[in-house]
Amino acid sequence: QMERQVHALMGRMGDVLGKEWGQQLEGRHLRRSCDELLSKLDSRPYFRAWVGEWEQRLASDVGSKLSTYPIVIVRDGGRMVARANFDEGHEYLSREIRYLKWLGYERDIPRTLAAVAEEAEARHPHAMALKTALQSYAAARALVTPELEPLVSQELGAIQDSIT
Repeated sequence: QMERQVHALMGRMGDVLGKEWGQQLEGRHLRRSCDELLSKLDSRPYFRAWVGEWEQRLASDVGSKLSTYPIVIVRDGGRMVARANFDEGHEYLSREIRYLKWLGYERDIPRTLAAVAEEAEARHPHAMALKTALQSYAAARALVTPELEPLVSQELGAIQDSIT
């Protein structure tokens, strides 16, 4: 946006000072200042670094965990806990890509990043619902005392069977 404003101001200077304003003595200094400002506003190096960072992150995530399972069982301290298998970073990536598209970078976004973002957008509502359900289960399970466990053992077994 700022880059467009600088170009608009340069156009206005051209209207006031003439088409060859950058060749005139006073105009050369203004032109140099504008070019320096535009070089500092150039977002392409930052965009390329961002793309490289995400591609590197996705390449390192390939073998880290199976993405086909909606629930993973992990050790938390000495006990096993069920968690939703969803990387919150992918949701962050989908938001960043949406913002980049609004800024006009749609053609520059690599297809691999766009595909990961689309998948994250599709999986996010389900993953959050699953995460909430698993948290509710863990909270309810923590309230079940050993005396109450025989009363709800059938329901707990059914829930554990559906998780595994």
